[in-house]
Amino acid sequence: MNPLGVALRHYTGALVRQLSDVGIEAESFSITEPSQSGKSRLKWLGEYTAMLYSVGQRTRKPNSSERVLLTWPVLGFLDLLTVKALCGNSAVIIYHDPQPLVRSVGSSPLVARFAGRMKNRPGTLVHSDEAAQAMAAVGLAEGLAQVPHPMLPPAGAAKDPHLSGQSGKRPRVRVLGQYKADRDLDLLKSLAGRLGTKYDLDIVGRGWPSVEGWHVDARFVPEDELEELIVSSDTIVIPYKRFYQSGIAMRALEHGVPIVGRIGTSLEKLYGPQSRLLVAAEHVLPGQETGAWVSAIEYAMGQGRTETVLAAKLFHEEASESWRLFGRSMLAHGSAHRSKG
Repeated sequence: MNPLGVALRHYTGALVRQLSDVGIEAESFSITEPSQSGKSRLKWLGEYTAMLYSVGQRTRKPNSSERVLLTWPVLGFLDLLTVKALCGNSAVIIYHDPQPLVRSVGSSPLVARFAGRMKNRPGTLVHSDEAAQAMAAVGLAEGLAQVPHPMLPPAGAAKDPHLSGQSGKRPRVRVLGQYKADRDLDLLKSLAGRLGTKYDLDIVGRGWPSVEGWHVDARFVPEDELEELIVSSDTIVIPYKRFYQSGIAMRALEHGVPIVGRIGTSLEKLYGPQSRLLVAAEHVLPGQETGAWVSAIEYAMGQGRTETVLAAKLFHEEASESWRLFGRSMLAHGSAHRSKG
């Protein structure tokens, strides 16, 4: 189930494909979020509740083998209560941001403690070690599963690295995605001072302020255009100070587009901690961090593309096996609950 039908469309498609590839049939249900539908948030919540109720009616039938996988909890940890009431023991909720980077209803530690006292609460799932640690920090580690971010089969390198700069156009470095407070604006300004004469620097995403040295397109980007922006990038920079996982990074990996970001984040799962695409900022002397990012971006323009293609293949294989095991466990868990009932 996907209550963010526009923002999570690619994620949901990759998830359904990942399950299908390992022999687990999945059907997707979605509604469009208020920012895209123009409807009120209250009406959206009503549609969301109705969708949960409708799917719950199917999964709670005697001898039903169906389970519910909720791809985004609209009400934070309150959804543990809502989903329990409407879907019984048939549901698992995916928590992308256990401690959200933006204000989120129902995600406070107080609500988490209240939900944590619930007996036989719905299963929960995260995609990174960082997210698992955040769930444990609010007392919701029990029954938590960790499965890699779903990924479509990799398409290989989007571009030949030897062609960069040979078509008369400068290589393009992009930042993609909605602005959030943990975006490192100071870093981006510093990078512009070092890279602006050599590369085209673009930021595309809703809510971004002006950033010196970068061309900023502050709007929501439709799905087809986002795909083209990813494929036509030479390198994508993820300037978060903190994040649990990145859908943009996964999509870039699918197309063999190198991603540059910080070590100590979920990007380590994509490349490994020794990758030259990752910046170990905590080990860099003051004033030297920008240089470390520049070095990583320069590497991405050359050998980093080959590394990315290999990393994509390995990650997809790991994700497929993990989803196979999780899917079978989820279905078996549902059968156990029904037999007890």
